[in-house]
Amino acid sequence: MRNEILKSRQHDPRINYRGSSASRLDNLTDAVFGIAITLLIFNLSNPNSFADLLTFTKTLPAFLISISFIVLIWNEHLDFSEVYAFQDTRLTILNTVFIALVIFYVYPLRFLTLFLTNFFFSTDIAVSIRGDQVPYLMMYYGFVAFALYFILYLLYHRANALKNELDLNPFEVFYTSSQKKRLLILFSVPLLSILVTAVMNQFSFVWASVFGGITYFLYTPLMIWWHRDFLKKSKEFGHV
Repeated sequence: MRNEILKSRQHDPRINYRGSSASRLDNLTDAVFGIAITLLIFNLSNPNSFADLLTFTKTLPAFLISISFIVLIWNEHLDFSEVYAFQDTRLTILNTVFIALVIFYVYPLRFLTLFLTNFFFSTDIAVSIRGDQVPYLMMYYGFVAFALYFILYLLYHRANALKNELDLNPFEVFYTSSQKKRLLILFSVPLLSILVTAVMNQFSFVWASVFGGITYFLYTPLMIWWHRDFLKKSKEFGHV
């Protein structure tokens, strides 16, 4: 599947895509993501009545959010492995931690799916959480999001450290540094949300939940800034 997706993608001629064929490590990572999605699907309760069927249907939006996040993280890993095909001990360790986090995240994502379904549709799915526990829930998910993006950042950092061994051309060196900046944004925002939530929770769990969530809106201006900066500087290497 990975190879078919790579064939259908648009490619930048300034980049040498070294990972056009999936390695055994890539195949293992793909299998883990497949298991994660399967666990989310098969962890759903079978509807035994029409009321259960309606409740089951209401879980779909939140379930799609969970699946989307897993696919988004998988795509980040796909982007990296497509450009940099190398194997060393540090990369293997980082990839092992990465896939462990993905599997670990499945049941928390399932909890979030049910919690959001109850919140938006006033269903009575068995999810037990008090209002004063919501900030801790947000910090929990923020930490896992931070950890996943931080591992991806370290992957690019490792590739940048091996730029001579990988024989990266000037544009690829720039591309690697730019991806590090992008992932710095992606893992810094959840970290900031954790800090904001922790501080505000000393005064009010309601405001801690609100401001912790609002922090994620920083993604929009920061990613727009990064994208414009990337396009502007990439023109120095010629047009695609």
